[in-house]
Amino acid sequence: MSNLTRRQFLRVSALATAGAALAACGKKATTVAPTQPAAPVTAATAVPVAQATATPSGPVRPTTWPLGDVPRNRTLIYYNNTSSNGNCNPFAAGYTHQNGNAILIEPGAFYGVHADKEYLWLAESYKYSTDAKQCTVTFRKGIKWSDGSAFTANDIATSMMRLKKVNGLNRGGPYQMELDNATAVDDVTLQVNLNQPDWRFFFTHLTFRFDLGDETAFIPNSVWKDVPDDQLITFKWFDATKKWPLTTGPYGISTSNEQITNYDLWPSWWAVDTGFVKDYPGPWRITQQTFTNATMAAQLLINKEVDHTLDLRPFVCASTLAQADWLTTWTGRKPPYGYMDWWPISVQFCTTKAPVDNPQVRWAISYGLDKQKVVDIGWGGAGTTDNSPFPGYPKLVKYMEGIKDITDQYNVLEFNLDKSAALMGQAGFTKDSEGFWVDKDGKRPDLDLYADGGLFGDIAPIIAEQLRDSGFFCQHKSPPDVWAASTDGRASLFLYGHGGSTIDPYDTFYLYYNPGAPMGQQSGANITRWQNDDFKKITDEMNNTPMDDPKMADLFHQGMSIWYQNLPDCPVVNWYHRIPVNTWYWDNWPDENNPYMNTALWHETMLYVVLGLKATGKT
Repeated sequence: MSNLTRRQFLRVSALATAGAALAACGKKATTVAPTQPAAPVTAATAVPVAQATATPSGPVRPTTWPLGDVPRNRTLIYYNNTSSNGNCNPFAAGYTHQNGNAILIEPGAFYGVHADKEYLWLAESYKYSTDAKQCTVTFRKGIKWSDGSAFTANDIATSMMRLKKVNGLNRGGPYQMELDNATAVDDVTLQVNLNQPDWRFFFTHLTFRFDLGDETAFIPNSVWKDVPDDQLITFKWFDATKKWPLTTGPYGISTSNEQITNYDLWPSWWAVDTGFVKDYPGPWRITQQTFTNATMAAQLLINKEVDHTLDLRPFVCASTLAQADWLTTWTGRKPPYGYMDWWPISVQFCTTKAPVDNPQVRWAISYGLDKQKVVDIGWGGAGTTDNSPFPGYPKLVKYMEGIKDITDQYNVLEFNLDKSAALMGQAGFTKDSEGFWVDKDGKRPDLDLYADGGLFGDIAPIIAEQLRDSGFFCQHKSPPDVWAASTDGRASLFLYGHGGSTIDPYDTFYLYYNPGAPMGQQSGANITRWQNDDFKKITDEMNNTPMDDPKMADLFHQGMSIWYQNLPDCPVVNWYHRIPVNTWYWDNWPDENNPYMNTALWHETMLYVVLGLKATGKT
């Protein structure tokens, strides 16, 4: 049995939601006008280079590679949970973009959800056929790989066809399910033919947003054509002497081991050479160091030894900020110390397991929770409750506003012990001498709450205690394999998020589409194992509907009526990325006043954040 971490699970979840495709920002069979990079992508401030062994050419970059010694004020230090350790193959087991590898890959487009902006990047435009069975993408001219060879549409076409052809590859599922063929019409034009309508193809596969996007599509055919199919998942694609991996981005890996990975600025970059981007990024080197714990992360931030870490819990954030005025967060120095992530948290139910296979019991548990107290006590008020499986992003908020009649009728934020008790009675439960619910045989049902202590240690004990006070015999459990235990059927209740929608509801609807895995096996995207035929039909209809079609709102209303009646999971809180960042060496971090991208460097959007940073010149 594997021991899956939350971040590894998000990747598995993305694979399992293979068919969940997002519309190219709602465009209907029309060419999208090229979008220039947002204002943050500008030249960095010049800094002294006396400490650098690399010789600078002009004020913004060195011209040798690898760089050797780089001054601290030109080094962006990223404190994450794992190192690349030379594994740069997006097909390979153990590969993750979250350790810094995301800086290597440029997508067709980036999407900044908090600004609600699409930034076309390698792609200059795209369009769909009238039936959405064909997507044509036009790439920019002059794009080059880091070895100087030309990037062409054939690189993407051959990658997609290999994902379709070879079983078992990361992100291969969507291509095997819906791709007919992908061909390069010419060097800059990609034509993708599908065997089903997909108005969301470009957004799902070629657009990077949060943890999402197909890195596997952006690899150079000049290298990968020589890798046999049976070696695709074992080929590491790291060789310092060959300057592998090749990238179209401004950085390459100069060194990598179990402790650190250095991503050094290449001497040239197509985006600057063609005038698409004004200048090179400010950091000459990005050093990824292995994360140990939150206490160490806080101390390293205070000491200016790192610039960015994994997200920290609210009380740790508040304490850290109080000790260093050069640290800030998305919301500055005030709560909630971060931005809303795409991972709203629910008490999830294993709906094929008694007694939570009964919607009455699921609603009874919901009424037994005071969600606001979870925020007030667990997070010191630095957060928000959530009444749906959707994060509160601009386009999704509009959908939720359209179902107020449903959320008024099914109020998951209501704390009501009388309603909870009535539902448990209707489900055949009574209370024992200690006040806990028991079944007809006098047995207390298994309702322990599985939740990772590192991530949920501040709120899980509160939820478990509230359930006990409401009559449910519940203890918080966090075994070493808690993530696997949460999704293989051992847990009746567990805390987990929804790796779904960011721009329209389809992705979250699709989370409940495929049957869950058999009990004893990890259940991929559909971690609740909930199935409803009418809900699936609505999901299918959504897939065939452009995002900007008014019909989407009607379908959403129909689907959410079914969802709330059944309550396959119980919404509790929005998840926030509370990431203190160091402004001593780097300025212009994204924040609520300048939300050009979310801050997390472990997301696929890492490059766009780095391009926005400006060197302060401080030593």
